[in-house]
Amino acid sequence: MSGAPWVRKPERAACVPPLFLRETIAEAPAGARVLDAGCGSGSWPYGLRAELRIASFDVKYPPGPPAVAPHVAVFRADLARLPLREELFDLTVCHYVLEHVTALAACCDELARVTKPGGRLYLAVPRSASFDDRLYRFAGWFAKIALLKFRKRIEHQQRFDLEKLLDLFTARGFEPEALASVPAGFSWMNDARVKRLQGPFTDALAGLHRATGIDLARDANFVMTFRKTGGTGSRAIRSLRRVTHVCRACGEHAILDPPRPWPRRWPCPWCGEENPLGRPRA
Repeated sequence: MSGAPWVRKPERAACVPPLFLRETIAEAPAGARVLDAGCGSGSWPYGLRAELRIASFDVKYPPGPPAVAPHVAVFRADLARLPLREELFDLTVCHYVLEHVTALAACCDELARVTKPGGRLYLAVPRSASFDDRLYRFAGWFAKIALLKFRKRIEHQQRFDLEKLLDLFTARGFEPEALASVPAGFSWMNDARVKRLQGPFTDALAGLHRATGIDLARDANFVMTFRKTGGTGSRAIRSLRRVTHVCRACGEHAILDPPRPWPRRWPCPWCGEENPLGRPRA
């Protein structure tokens, strides 16, 4: 099934602003300063653009920090109190980070402070009403109580809907550029502690979707880009983008237009991993 013609990466017209992380990185001009806020082991493969100047930080590195490279500076910091001068970055990336923070307002202030006027902010967060976000929070409470890990910090401290996101960043001088409501890929289950459950779990969800039409993966995350204008202007989003599926292995986005009869699996156009397929999504 590799290279199935009905599976493709998201595409955009020349007049449409970039949205998804790899195309946002690809759009950055050579020599641009890019901040990877709350980077973990790296929010994207930094080697894709060796001519960018990347600063990368997190408060801790459980999986290990990003690999050392001449164009990458890695340091440890708290997003609420960054040791960086203001208006430094052409592109600020915050990829599934804000849901984990405690001091949300301070973190948003810092994202705004370090982004240049005219610069771009890329943001991805879970939608709090989704099954995926609720499952993640339940798993945290289960580990804390059932496994007697009473000192464990509950993750996904913050909950988001679209209005909250717009309020947070238009009030800080940003105007929205592009948006996609993205389904769950459950790629967070790649964690070694639950990896063995990921395949059976996502297969079961796809089976439920086929049998009943109940789609527990839909509308799980918001991916947005903003432009820093310095005012409190328009809240209108210039471009709404479509994503139908997310790979459970690499977490990248795909668009599927499967033939009839519907195949039971789809190959990721990014990493080649096969994923279970429920009913096709609009």
